[in-house]
Amino acid sequence: MRSEFSPLRQSWPMPAAPKPIIVIGAGGVVREAHLPAYRKWGLEVAGIYDLDIERSRDLAGKFEIATVFDDLRSVLRSEKPVVFDIALPPQALAEVLPQLPHGAVALIQKPFGTDLEDANRLAEVLAKRNVTAAVNFQMRFTPSMVALSDALGRGLLGTVVELEVRVASRNPWEDWPFMRQLDHIEIPLHSIHYLDWIRAELGMPEGVYAKSVRHPDYPELSDTRTSMVLDYGDAVRCCLSLNHTYKWGPEHEAASLRIEGTKGAAIVGLGYLLNLPQGAPESLRMITEGGDWETIELEGARMPDSFAAVMANLQRYVSGEDAELPTGIPSSLETMKLVDACLRSSDSGLAVVTRDG
Repeated sequence: MRSEFSPLRQSWPMPAAPKPIIVIGAGGVVREAHLPAYRKWGLEVAGIYDLDIERSRDLAGKFEIATVFDDLRSVLRSEKPVVFDIALPPQALAEVLPQLPHGAVALIQKPFGTDLEDANRLAEVLAKRNVTAAVNFQMRFTPSMVALSDALGRGLLGTVVELEVRVASRNPWEDWPFMRQLDHIEIPLHSIHYLDWIRAELGMPEGVYAKSVRHPDYPELSDTRTSMVLDYGDAVRCCLSLNHTYKWGPEHEAASLRIEGTKGAAIVGLGYLLNLPQGAPESLRMITEGGDWETIELEGARMPDSFAAVMANLQRYVSGEDAELPTGIPSSLETMKLVDACLRSSDSGLAVVTRDG
């Protein structure tokens, strides 16, 4: 491996004295990602609550969780310092967040509310209750993306001139019945991760053009496919092509993020989007001028490691071990602004300006 690629940061340190976690929600992402991540990284889950009490009991048994709560009020009366992991659909946050104890610490599932207006209201609620919160934009904490961000921060790829995300795979939409109630799906529930990472690395674009469309196989869903262009002037070409209804076998499935700079390039293989629900290995390949493509050996995977990492950052921030909270509420509101612009563009058929200048 070329010396400039070694070592690249890939992981997030765990808190020195982790606080117990109480999980609110017992859906698929909790079962497949949150709880396996916390178990792997030694983060204690002290309790779990869901409207479906049997689902809570089932997960409590599988993951050796001591307490299953019968109602939300009991959850929020915890007398010892805990971190609330609120893994709920966006439409449920308006009911739960105003009930959090004053001074609480919470990790909130993305998106942060149903839309930008809702996100701003939720942010005001959290501020009034002095809640320290982060939003679960865990793609930023995926080993491959942490390594790529490290390389960009160190200038190994030079100035970014090209960024493209391409997905052609099939999501198991039947696993998420709550999505049938939403006016928009693909951008706020999936592409929001790319938008959050891109905004963190390149800043807010000058404008956006986006179009999300439905698929005849899923008439009950508002949309499942999106094309997007983010306008960074004439310096960067940035586009995203997302198709979550590809059904023609694994041979031509695709899921990747490609970034090119003036000194090098990188391709992230988003294997966890392929052959769902099993997924495939992730990958990261990088090159610099005068060199050859190198495969970066990844230490861990998005599922489940990034879910532990985003929780670790929140806890370390509260304890003073981390100086920054990358997915805290101010940053998350900026991402929601970008999401809102993309949704307005899709609804109107027009490009939308996202910042002055």
